[in-house]
Amino acid sequence: MPGIDLNYFIRQANKLTEKIEQRKKELAEETVEANAGDGRVTVVANCVQEIKSIKIDKSLVDPNDLGMLEDLVTAGVNAALASSREKMQRELGKISGGVKIPGIT
Repeated sequence: MPGIDLNYFIRQANKLTEKIEQRKKELAEETVEANAGDGRVTVVANCVQEIKSIKIDKSLVDPNDLGMLEDLVTAGVNAALASSREKMQRELGKISGGVKIPGIT
């Protein structure tokens, strides 16, 4: 097709990839927080789905009921990771104009 500059599109795609990769690096430093058990378990994750910290209220530590503590920690971690993924997708969507790019967003 005459008039199509394939190199232009390749350069634009490379620029977009660079912007997305830079934003991913920035998101690795940003955090989200989620709670479970009425705030007695707090989980902090960065926006590239890494858990940074877990805080547990000592009132939850009952050697006779570890199952409840395990469930609350699991719920808190899952909520933090979901929030992290959501923020990452939202932020990368701003760069890509909402277009989902396989393997990147």
